[in-house]
Amino acid sequence: MGLFRSDPPVVDFEAVMDTDGVTWQAFTDEDGVLVIDTDADVEVFVNRAIVGGYVYPAWVDDYGRLIIELDG
Repeated sequence: MGLFRSDPPVVDFEAVMDTDGVTWQAFTDEDGVLVIDTDADVEVFVNRAIVGGYVYPAWVDDYGRLIIELDG
């Protein structure tokens, strides 16, 4: 589980999904950068995040932070 931090909300997310619909366990580090929890050497293009069992549009910004669109 990871945290998405912004001003002001803090959002717990369970996982992220890529453009192929694959779900990846992930978390954010102390700087808010998204970390995919895997030992494999993969490149993941995130376009959704799972929050409270619901899927929301999401992406990773130029700084590696997960952006989740909770308003939709």
